[in-house]
Amino acid sequence: MGNIISAKCKFCDFKTKFNYGGNKLDFQINCPVPAININTGQFEIINYKIEKNNSKYKFYSNKELKGNNENNYTLDNFDLKLNTKNNYCPKCKKHSLDFNIIAYTD
Repeated sequence: MGNIISAKCKFCDFKTKFNYGGNKLDFQINCPVPAININTGQFEIINYKIEKNNSKYKFYSNKELKGNNENNYTLDNFDLKLNTKNNYCPKCKKHSLDFNIIAYTD
């Protein structure tokens, strides 16, 4: 089951919503996840199934983009785990981006 996640920075005005993980009919070929494009520094939603080995992206499951999760739960999608607290913000470049589930998708 996939999720719709909100991302909001504690320090700047960066915020967005994105799909995380595939749905029951397409999870084997579609797995949207948040990433940073290392060429542009932009936050993007990338199909992990296709791009997982592409060095152009750092995924938010990567330790470099995670900060102190403050003992909170993680958002899991098979082997991918996102911290809910203190992720890298592409705008202010601090570990201040929080992820929260706002909806579940089928």
